[in-house]
Amino acid sequence: MSPSKNDIQFFGTLSAAMTHDMKNCLAIINENAGLLTDLAVKAQDRAIPVDPLKAAIISEKIGKLVARADDMIKRFNRFAHSMDYDKETVDLEEAVDLVARLAERIFRQDRIRLTVIPASAPCRIHASRFALLHLIYRAMDILCRHQAEGTSDIEKPVTVRFGTDPNMPEICFTQDSGPEIKLESLFTSPEDQALLARVNMNIRTMDSGAGFCLNTLPPARE
Repeated sequence: MSPSKNDIQFFGTLSAAMTHDMKNCLAIINENAGLLTDLAVKAQDRAIPVDPLKAAIISEKIGKLVARADDMIKRFNRFAHSMDYDKETVDLEEAVDLVARLAERIFRQDRIRLTVIPASAPCRIHASRFALLHLIYRAMDILCRHQAEGTSDIEKPVTVRFGTDPNMPEICFTQDSGPEIKLESLFTSPEDQALLARVNMNIRTMDSGAGFCLNTLPPARE
């Protein structure tokens, strides 16, 4: 299936966030490399011995930043390859973790405090990996807008949990505060409905109105 306009916007949004963080990481590496160069120049021009402790601290910082950048690139690579197959077996917990890490900069700017409760049982579905990542991001975005629309200075706690029945995979998104969530206000656009259909998932609200769950639909009968 060809990507929709919304798919392209989603890919662009997360790509921009990730590459911005990568650029920041490279800038700090370059800054620390410059400090090492300054030490070397001083030692050469003025015969000042290089402070081994200072050099070691800078080198350690560079090593940590390289490891961080490598981790970001690996995550971005996984994201890019999520469009390789129309459908495949996808672990819901891994998908949530990938979205959370890819969108870390976006959530930080929107003051979203995300907590993911590890799954207590295998939670997998057979679906488009890319469409699932897109749906998870939309779910987080929708929930955050419900909590404090127009109040960017307020922290928005979001908790993600998983179903306990492997035969009924489910992802639940809950808020600690905010107005009650009603089913008729969720995923109402044609684009959101199409996204749910692509992943073959349904939506239900929680009894408390504090959140909603995405759960798999039973397979269609032949």
